[in-house]
Amino acid sequence: MSERQWADILDRGDVESLWNELYQLISRHPGVRPLHFATDGAAVISPMEINADLTQELFLELFQKQRFDHYLSESYTSTEIENEIAYIEIPNLVGARLRKRYPESFRMARRVSALLKTSLRFLRFTASGIAEQDGEAARPRRGRPSKKAKAKAAQSESEDLEIIEDFDEESAAGNGAVKRRRMVDQIFGLKDWPRRKPLRDSGHFVEMVKSVPMRRRDTRMVGRTGSSQLILSNPELEELIVEVFRAIDSPADVRTIRQLTLSKIPLQDYNVASLDEPVSDKDGETLRRETADTRDTPEDELLRGEQDEQVARIAEDFIQSLRRAVNNNERRFARLIETMWHCYFDADEPSQLEIARVLGVSDSLVSDNRRLIEHELKKLNLAIEDGQTFSEALKRLVASMR
Repeated sequence: MSERQWADILDRGDVESLWNELYQLISRHPGVRPLHFATDGAAVISPMEINADLTQELFLELFQKQRFDHYLSESYTSTEIENEIAYIEIPNLVGARLRKRYPESFRMARRVSALLKTSLRFLRFTASGIAEQDGEAARPRRGRPSKKAKAKAAQSESEDLEIIEDFDEESAAGNGAVKRRRMVDQIFGLKDWPRRKPLRDSGHFVEMVKSVPMRRRDTRMVGRTGSSQLILSNPELEELIVEVFRAIDSPADVRTIRQLTLSKIPLQDYNVASLDEPVSDKDGETLRRETADTRDTPEDELLRGEQDEQVARIAEDFIQSLRRAVNNNERRFARLIETMWHCYFDADEPSQLEIARVLGVSDSLVSDNRRLIEHELKKLNLAIEDGQTFSEALKRLVASMR
């Protein structure tokens, strides 16, 4: 992109042109390629949709951080703007998406890369299978890391995202610049191997590592918030990488070692899929997910109906128990029914004093009637699931007797 385009777009405030240029930048950025394979197929159906989604997210993030205003106020050149977006903003955006979509795989992949670079059991090889000079990998120092070490660690973290590489390869080659090999393309092997170790065909590595046993998941909680599982300790992970190298008996690039190592670790990167998304079985036949039917079967409906009838008969027996409790005194029984209605079924929910005033009795008599009703209710020992049916049946009986 020419320098004039970025500056003119920001000066004019042409939002549509700015969005289109960001889309073109994301479409040809090499770091976006992993998202074309790591995105839920139920959500998007084409790379164009993925690029458009990323463009919108990047545009909003730059706008919220006021980076466009910063570019103008600090008089950024077009090259500086494009370099910052291509080498900082887009890698951060892609890394955040991968970390959110595959949290455990992302974390374990970084740990594999860190062990390959720092462990004394591994050594970097050239593309022709020649071991590089010793001292490439150094054991981490104890204590607080220096600023130089922090900067190097930050650079390594960016490399682990698989997206730090020369953006314009043709211009770099034209200027005579040496293209830096990305971390995922660097080749590692065991340090105790001969200095000249031939590279074997990686197409057979998957079959070779079948002899490597799966690791058991360590469920201990770790991290600052204690919300992440350990999965596999560093010594066990280092031993697993060594077993993978022994199985393939060949140096391999970091990307391949990651895939082979992670295939032997029980990771839990859950994928949220739509229930309407078709899936295929082993025979290639299209299947559809179906939710469990929570409706009652005909047998359940019949049993429920019989249970409701039985509970309704219990309500009738309860009314008769109240009649016997007042020695079949019609006046006291009628007053008891009225008390039950106003205390439990009246929508106005009157107070006990208001109920006494309506019935023309004392407050203490209303309280005695309530205690009698609750005493008889406790004798029933109804189940919780029968409570609603009993209440509705009792309400109908009381309403008919008033």
